[in-house]
Amino acid sequence: MFDQQGTPEVNHSRNITFQGTGSGYFGVCIVNFLLTLVTFGIFAPWAYVRCKRYIYSNTELSGSRFSYNVKGGSLFISWLCLFVFFGALEFSIIKQSSPLSFCLLAILILFMPYLVVQSLRYQLQSTTLNNVRFNFNASGFKAWWVMMGAPLLMLAGVLLICSMIVYTASSASLFEMERIVITIVIAMIVGILGFGAVQGVAVGMWLNLLFNGLSFGTQKFAATVSVKKCVMFSIIGMLLLTPFLLLVLKLIAPTIVHVVLSGGMMSPDELASVQGTILICYLIYLFGLIVSFSYLYVMMRNYYYKHVLLSEKIAFRSTLTLAGFVGQLVINGLITFCTFGIAYPWARIRYCRYLAKNTWVDGDLDDLELQDHDDKIATDVVSRISRGLVPNLNL
Repeated sequence: MFDQQGTPEVNHSRNITFQGTGSGYFGVCIVNFLLTLVTFGIFAPWAYVRCKRYIYSNTELSGSRFSYNVKGGSLFISWLCLFVFFGALEFSIIKQSSPLSFCLLAILILFMPYLVVQSLRYQLQSTTLNNVRFNFNASGFKAWWVMMGAPLLMLAGVLLICSMIVYTASSASLFEMERIVITIVIAMIVGILGFGAVQGVAVGMWLNLLFNGLSFGTQKFAATVSVKKCVMFSIIGMLLLTPFLLLVLKLIAPTIVHVVLSGGMMSPDELASVQGTILICYLIYLFGLIVSFSYLYVMMRNYYYKHVLLSEKIAFRSTLTLAGFVGQLVINGLITFCTFGIAYPWARIRYCRYLAKNTWVDGDLDDLELQDHDDKIATDVVSRISRGLVPNLNL
């Protein structure tokens, strides 16, 4: 292909490549498993770091590989503090200590988003490419509104509307069963659509917060993710689950009626038939969840990749397909399940290779100025505690 002056056009589109192998990752996993076992779980933070470091060090862009420099000791201290906090919260709930439970829940709701931001910042500042570190900055209040304030407020609204719909049937008698059923169905539909809308708004707001606060060295990312698009994808994803739920209901309803009418007294053949029906319904529901999640993940990823820029000139593309992604989840799940987890490393490598193959970077990377930022990793007490939250952000 040539430009108007007759000079060859340079293709500046580069594919992410993944060089890891199942056998190599298996070696990492088996050592991690044995060390975690003999240390009664104490080695778990170091095991997590070793796994992620292997994945990052085998992920390559234009001849350069990522580096993950998080310290296992930092995660251990953080996990220990978080374990004590959530242990105290659970203990207060079990002992029905309302004042203590209220105080701990208030702390969780008020400060968890700030801790997530600090944890994400630590993770990114500990990730490098070409010896240039990533970074993340976001306002604490904005993060709280995106992660807690807006979703909780919207969920409260959805629950209130569903409660009002159900309340309209509270005066119905047992002879108005049709009215009761119709009301419950309407409330369920509103709940599903409402939850989908809340999820879409929350995801859209989070993506804008994330990418507009993300930077690579001194170069900043920018994103214009449409919340309406995210809501649409989320609602469709929820609706895709509906046929599977209806099929499960159709299969399980006669079984439940039979169990109730028999008073639980069934022959071995009848019991085996009930167990078989429950298993089939569980598998159908599980496959429905996979399809719903896959649609949401694929559509969201393909969409927001197109709306993210680095330094206003480097663009990104995701070429995942729904069939391909569902196939990955099903095949990898079967590989792991049928081998009792032994083949998990190979399944994980297949998944990483698939994601890398469908991730593209468009633009002249050689024209991008590579200069590290001056921000240092925070060492205050709150920042150290937050490091163990480890948000699952895979670059």
